[in-house]
Amino acid sequence: MAKQLNPKTYLFVICTLAALGGMLFGLDQGFINGSLELIDQEFTWSVLKGETFASIMIYGCIVGAVLSGWIARVIGRKKTLIFAALFFLVFTIVGSLTREVFILFSARFCIGLAVGCASLAVPLYLSEIAPTKWRGGFISMYQLMITIGIFLIYLSNKYIGEHYHSWRLMLGIIAIPSFVMLIGSFFLPETPRWLMLKGRKTEAEAILKKTRETEEESSKEFAELEASMGDSKKKESAWNLIRKPYFIRVLVLGIFLQLLQQLSGINCIIYYSGQIFRTAGLTNPGVAVIVVGAFNMIATLVAVFIVDKIGRKPIMYFGLTVMTIALIVIGLIFHTTEAHVGGDYQLPGYLSWTMIVSAIFYIIAFAVSVGPIIWILCAEIFPLAIRDVGMAVTTLVNWTAAAVVVQSSLTVMSKWGGSVLFFAFALFCILGLFLVSGFVPETKGISLEQLEINLKAGRKLRKLGVSKIE
Repeated sequence: MAKQLNPKTYLFVICTLAALGGMLFGLDQGFINGSLELIDQEFTWSVLKGETFASIMIYGCIVGAVLSGWIARVIGRKKTLIFAALFFLVFTIVGSLTREVFILFSARFCIGLAVGCASLAVPLYLSEIAPTKWRGGFISMYQLMITIGIFLIYLSNKYIGEHYHSWRLMLGIIAIPSFVMLIGSFFLPETPRWLMLKGRKTEAEAILKKTRETEEESSKEFAELEASMGDSKKKESAWNLIRKPYFIRVLVLGIFLQLLQQLSGINCIIYYSGQIFRTAGLTNPGVAVIVVGAFNMIATLVAVFIVDKIGRKPIMYFGLTVMTIALIVIGLIFHTTEAHVGGDYQLPGYLSWTMIVSAIFYIIAFAVSVGPIIWILCAEIFPLAIRDVGMAVTTLVNWTAAAVVVQSSLTVMSKWGGSVLFFAFALFCILGLFLVSGFVPETKGISLEQLEINLKAGRKLRKLGVSKIE
């Protein structure tokens, strides 16, 4: 395949195959939205048990994120993707066939293990295989695949729900793309940076030649890699490296970025938008859910093309500002419904449309900014020797915060109201603007090796993307 394709096409093919790990996550994440009511009917679950089933995958993701850093370091990025796809395939089938609640919960937890591994391995793989000039776009393909998966499962769940009323079919159909990813992963090359870490320079150089447009480009990148590996020859232990002040600085930044992504409320919208729209008085929430999913996918596709042209920070400023406004509007609409005691209040037509439009603006802003760019930044800012460790920790934080949001959103809405929930999400977006302004670097057009040199030289975090010392 590599000999028949030019480097750019070859890169697109392998990055698309690797990014399918994001699609599997999106499919299983969106699966809850439309299937939970059918599962509740079969097993007669309480709200708490339904929330627990929705969130138990995320607890599996937390464990998967912890393990995946070590797995990706020991067996490589490619084999980690194969492992994740195989695990996902097996336990998706198990979950769709079982009639035992314990096995169903266990299968969803194990699916979470696979998703947790993929959530580290996919951005890591894409960042290390892509050239500097296209790196942001290729890493964004992970988030794009998540949104494609969410949209496709929304459509699939609606069709299956209307015609077959089977949550088992809703889940089982996810096995098809997981099988495609499993087969495709065997054809991926390993990343040149992992090969360099293992001392396999000849193989690393060969892969660079296949994935770079010119001999000059591949030779220059290989020379930068060799230079950056100079300190690694001392073979410092991972424990010594993670205690370095420069690593701690970017680790803290990565942690706050991942907290921002989840505490801005995205998983509340993805998991529970049907219930939220219904609670707010919409009579046909299923259509609104699909519309939101479509805009989520389209906006992320836009991000793939603009992130390496406009830059990370300007897009983040735009996204967080729009998200803040949209969340405040949604909170105000919830406040209107909560002001009417009793459960029979229906939103006026103009407020129903305002709710939908605000949710669409929120999802567009998230999908073009906070969604992909935080994964991009966390795949870029860590030094090569401990990049997998840094991404494992920050991915763990992401999943932990996601678990809190998914596990508590419906409870918060039932006890204190949707207005409190969405105003809180808006507050975190405002805090995110200060985080981006004061600490986030602009990494557009800067090689991973140059970012590492700047970091070790003691640059301020927001100046890491400046190529020359001022």
